[in-house]
Amino acid sequence: MNVGDPSVKRPVQVAVQQLRVPNVSDIDFAALRAGRLQRLQAAMRSQGVAICLFYNPANIRYATGTDMMSVWSASTLERHCLVPASGDPVLFEFRSAFHVAKRYLKDVRPEMSWQMAGPAGAEYSRDWAKMIKSVMAELGVAGEALAIDKLDPFGMLALQAEGIRIVDAGPTYVAAREVKIPQEIELCLINGTIGDAMLADFSAAIRPGVREYELLRVLSDTLLSLHGECVFTRLVASGKNTNPWLTEAHDKIVQPGDLVGVDVDSNGYEGYVIDISRTFLCGDHALPGQKEAYRIAYDCVNGMVDMIRPGMTYGDFSRLAPQLPEAYRANRYSMMAHQAGLEDEGPLMPYLYGNPKVPKALLDWEIKENSIYCLECYAGRDDAPYGVKLEEQVLVTPHGGLRLSTYPFEEKLL
Repeated sequence: MNVGDPSVKRPVQVAVQQLRVPNVSDIDFAALRAGRLQRLQAAMRSQGVAICLFYNPANIRYATGTDMMSVWSASTLERHCLVPASGDPVLFEFRSAFHVAKRYLKDVRPEMSWQMAGPAGAEYSRDWAKMIKSVMAELGVAGEALAIDKLDPFGMLALQAEGIRIVDAGPTYVAAREVKIPQEIELCLINGTIGDAMLADFSAAIRPGVREYELLRVLSDTLLSLHGECVFTRLVASGKNTNPWLTEAHDKIVQPGDLVGVDVDSNGYEGYVIDISRTFLCGDHALPGQKEAYRIAYDCVNGMVDMIRPGMTYGDFSRLAPQLPEAYRANRYSMMAHQAGLEDEGPLMPYLYGNPKVPKALLDWEIKENSIYCLECYAGRDDAPYGVKLEEQVLVTPHGGLRLSTYPFEEKLL
């Protein structure tokens, strides 16, 4: 089904929250931490994985319930944890943060790092690998393969020198994190309301003369004021910066008649992702081409919301979802959808056109109930000085996609 046919108009969607948004005091955080670890260890046992080593802050948080300087930690090899398929995780934490981690974990030990050691990194990593081997023996998994999410060459070589076989932890943590437990869903509903507030304040701040980075500040200020954690991209663009998409905010001045696009891209309360996109008009009078691009993106995103169901494969979804008109395909977004939780998650859902080598395993991937998807569309012609980015974040229910955000679309562009 192609979108953009002027004779066929999808009615304007009224987003009404269909689930009760809980109060923070209603959430059982002990059950959240225990439930996530149970899912992870069940996935490990089902896949024959005896032990995982995690450096990714989202995986550490999922397994242990702890978080410490996650933005900084994401680009370093400092905090890490070992998670056996049964029993308690071992967290290797900053010494000065033990008092935080010990609120939730029994076994907290000093982290060992070589990342800032320069030429001494090889020696430090060898000591670390000996320690990892010793802890594996202590946990009863000596000689088993170690499933890792990320590591550098120093670490890899040091583990191999100790005779430790390394495998990829990706299939295990994807399987664990894909389906959300009830407490995660409650947190995502709360964060949907935070996303609504961010978009409302962002929209209200759009005026001639405001700069893109000032609008980004509004987004971040609202997030932080509502107990969110951080904005992890700077995707605010106006006017010609909206086509092609992925120009981040700088000092461009918004002018009358500009389209202003934003991707919220934030870690909200308790770290769960808020990933919603909207495009606004600065002023009251849209050009016909702006309305056309908006209608195409609007029909694509809402068509995907309407059709997503548990049990569908990615291949079926990609073939049946609304398709971009030919003139809009060259600048299309890199994917139709992706999953979300404590970070943007995969597997991503690919476009089939212009993408001839999609792996069969990806096409056969099945959409699951209680997973969360971010459904995306970018519409921008090659010859146009503007484009439209829209995105909805939905919980997959037996009856379809339930929107986590209720923020309306731009009536002036519809």
